[in-house]
Amino acid sequence: MRLREWMNKENHTAQTLSEELGSSKRNVEKWSRGERLPRSEMAIKLIELTNGEVSGNDLIAQQVQRNKM
Repeated sequence: MRLREWMNKENHTAQTLSEELGSSKRNVEKWSRGERLPRSEMAIKLIELTNGEVSGNDLIAQQVQRNKM
């Protein structure tokens, strides 16, 4: 599942997710648009927070798809 889809499903904003992860709102926004990948430590936190609904493969696929545009 894409991060943005999960955020919508769980009613999370970039701000609320950034607070839970201990990251910046700007980083979460970039991850959710596929502009950047989170560092490995943050990716692990994100996967754990979403109970695996967003996987590392999902994050990478989202960025690859964006780069094809």
